[in-house]
Amino acid sequence: MMRKFYVILSFLFSVFFFSQEFKWGMTGNVHSSSIEGIHDFSRGRIAPSLGFFAEIPLETFQRSIYSPLRYYIFPVVEYSMEGEKTILEQGRQYYRNDFVALALYGKFHFYRGFFENFYFMLGPRVAYNVSEKRAGPTNYEAGYINLRDDDMKKLNISVSSGFGYVVSDKMEVYLRYDQGLTKVYPNYTDHRTWNRLLGIGVSYYFN
Repeated sequence: MMRKFYVILSFLFSVFFFSQEFKWGMTGNVHSSSIEGIHDFSRGRIAPSLGFFAEIPLETFQRSIYSPLRYYIFPVVEYSMEGEKTILEQGRQYYRNDFVALALYGKFHFYRGFFENFYFMLGPRVAYNVSEKRAGPTNYEAGYINLRDDDMKKLNISVSSGFGYVVSDKMEVYLRYDQGLTKVYPNYTDHRTWNRLLGIGVSYYFN
């Protein structure tokens, strides 16, 4: 599965880098992530993500003088530190789940009027777990005998959205929210277990 993931990434970026009008750069954010529906008294994990992006204009859709938007394909490849922590009487449990992820956004820039420096984006995100670490009291020590969070799915699919502001030709700032669509813990059936993420970030263009 991981090999196929890297093949897809290589193909996408080979296409993007041979495009004549693309821009590219680095992006990073600090976010609070959590896992919905399983660990009592949980709090989000505050951690960063860091990655690269490409911006491909869709010129066909920008030529109308009546259109208030400019359209782009905006893929992002990133390393994202996610998970959560649980605050219990026996101590804190830490769930540190790190992912390599690909998000493929549609990016829409306003370019007329009061909102001309703003944009929004929306698209699917596929993430593959490359590190799963736990710390603190075990479930048995905390009294959770049959929690069934022993098996975490490696592949996570979510919907990612963002709202941003163009600071300059080289820099943008944004807010981002991701909502998971696939179960984190397939053996746990009492509630849905989805990854969630809310962050604030910066994108910097190299060209």
